[in-house]
Amino acid sequence: MPPDRLNRNDAGGRRLSRQALSTPAQDLKTSLRKVSAGSHGGDPILVDVVFVHGLGGNDVSTWQPDESESPECWLNWLAEDIPSIAVWSLKYPAGATKWTAEGEGMALPDRAANLIPTMLYYGIGSRKTIFVCHSLGGLVVKQILRHSTEMAQPEWQKIAESTLGVAFLATPHSGSSLASILKAVRLSRATKTSLALTAHCPHLKELGDWYRQNVKRLEIETAAYAESRRVRYRFRLATVVNATSANPGVEGCILTSIDADHIDICKPASRETDTYRGVETFIRRQLTRLCDDEISLNEAAKPAPESTLDTQGPQTLDPQERQTLLPAELVQQIREIQAMGDMKLLDPFEVKELKMGILNRHYGVGDE
Repeated sequence: MPPDRLNRNDAGGRRLSRQALSTPAQDLKTSLRKVSAGSHGGDPILVDVVFVHGLGGNDVSTWQPDESESPECWLNWLAEDIPSIAVWSLKYPAGATKWTAEGEGMALPDRAANLIPTMLYYGIGSRKTIFVCHSLGGLVVKQILRHSTEMAQPEWQKIAESTLGVAFLATPHSGSSLASILKAVRLSRATKTSLALTAHCPHLKELGDWYRQNVKRLEIETAAYAESRRVRYRFRLATVVNATSANPGVEGCILTSIDADHIDICKPASRETDTYRGVETFIRRQLTRLCDDEISLNEAAKPAPESTLDTQGPQTLDPQERQTLLPAELVQQIREIQAMGDMKLLDPFEVKELKMGILNRHYGVGDE
């Protein structure tokens, strides 16, 4: 049974067993697994999407529904639905107790410093990056971003500089009551990893303050989702991460509650679930941001149009016909806009206006 699988109970909750909080021997290593290389439709890969699991999880079972027998999960669906992304799943030792992990684990700053070279080795930072994090994984990512900006390691800066957005799934930004239970119950013998989640931990407060004060400067967009159902731990039902702790407190980020418990929130069973729709929309929004930024840079670098410009030429062509005249990156932008229209995220008028805006900017045609 995978480490984060749970047992049902008669009370209708979910039971967090000792096995659910364990880290098997095969998980006591760090790796970054490519779920999909993307670009199956011939489009260039623009963004790396990195999934980061939480306490007692791993790179596979954390994201798979408990009842699923398929090796694929929603990470594969995202790669299929958005060809311009490459999807990765990070794995690191995250055992909750000393009975189930070798040694005492790593403290949060040490774990972040341990993971940055692994991500750089696999090329993370060479393209734009989006992180999707469950529980502890969100704290790890915030610490990674902090290290990559503050440590005297120029190579590490690529991680923060490349990051477009972070989506938090039930991340305890101010700690978890469950971690407090693990600390209080001597039999659990909590590791340094699980102690990092302790409610009201001063380090978590400082890390949260740093993130709130720097995401705007780093131009990182934030999304946050909270569990709304309880799980059973030992003899009680409890919310592992309450809404207050799940809220990163970032300006412009509205916490969204999901009809799931702490474990199921990261295991959508279909594309029609709130988690999948929310994360997919978030990723597409970052792609739109990236395209907008590239258009702005191209616009700034473009020479002034000649006075003899034939305004009847470029404007009279149909957008689909003019794609053959465009650079590959602009073709990709038009495809992304059309995809958002197909998903009903934009109405037909907005799709047309955005496409024409790209073409007019490319050809130097202004609104006169």
